[in-house]
Amino acid sequence: MNGTLFIDSLEKLKPFLNDENIIEIVVRQGNKKIKTFQKIALNGFQQPEVKELASKVIKSMSKNNRLVQKNLKLTRQVANMQQLDLVLNGANLAATAVTFAILYEKLNSISAEINQQINQLHQTVKQGYDIQTGFEFNKVLADHTDMLDSRRRKQPYPEDKMRELVDREFNVLTLLIKAFQKDIAADNEALIVSIFSLLAMFTVSLRYFDELYYFNNHDVLGDQEVWHSSHGKWMSIYETLSSEWFVERLQDHGVFNTNMTTSEVDVYYTELLNQVRDLREEVEDNQALILAIGDLELLNSLRENSSRQVKETIDEAIKEALNGQESPESKKIMDEATKQVALLA
Repeated sequence: MNGTLFIDSLEKLKPFLNDENIIEIVVRQGNKKIKTFQKIALNGFQQPEVKELASKVIKSMSKNNRLVQKNLKLTRQVANMQQLDLVLNGANLAATAVTFAILYEKLNSISAEINQQINQLHQTVKQGYDIQTGFEFNKVLADHTDMLDSRRRKQPYPEDKMRELVDREFNVLTLLIKAFQKDIAADNEALIVSIFSLLAMFTVSLRYFDELYYFNNHDVLGDQEVWHSSHGKWMSIYETLSSEWFVERLQDHGVFNTNMTTSEVDVYYTELLNQVRDLREEVEDNQALILAIGDLELLNSLRENSSRQVKETIDEAIKEALNGQESPESKKIMDEATKQVALLA
């Protein structure tokens, strides 16, 4: 084959294919010697390999197609199952919601019954606590009355018994205050009256004990602390009854448990605070008087003279009020006032 062929398509190379569909090309060097033989397969592959690969591809595609179809079917089944699950879950949720609603109503009903029983029990406990505090109050009141009766009969009341009385009154007073603080009393009004009644009794007892303790021990104590070592603890009760929380509890009681107006509540708790302040000053003033006089007989004489003057003042005030018109009721009032003055001596 002479001359040079110009190839512009693969079709023009087909006449040069050998029996194996390969084109053999001779590459010569510059001296015309053969450098190498180059075999070229059309489309980059030998024809049998191309057919084999095409066959494999077709089979693979067919297989993949079946897999795809199968997967699509499974996907649809899964989707259907998920939808069914959603339906079932919704049904379960609805059933659960209904069940919960029924249970909630039952629990709510049970809870209401339990709360009612708890409230009843709480009220019973409060009433029981009232009975306990009432018992303690009445017991210490009886002891206090015995002490006053001994003084009225001019019989000595021992220092140790007087200290025990002060201690018991302090402890019961603390018990009543704790009941008021924690709101564990059924009748707060009665509790408040008990607190301030016992505070007045406690103040009288503490004054008397200070006198006994000082005059029995001041020669031994000398310049040391002349009051009992528990005196500071006893006096702390006045601070408690003047504290912010106690005032707030009094205000709450006045506002929520009585029919008092705001102005009346202000007067109410202010008067009670004034009582606390006045009773505390009685103890402190009495201590100052004891230290100033320093003699028990002189102190008793001064007290007797003061009591006589107070009695005369009371008698004159009552007579002026009655305007000469005496009655059994007025006589009873005068006798009661006289007894109270005698107890202070």
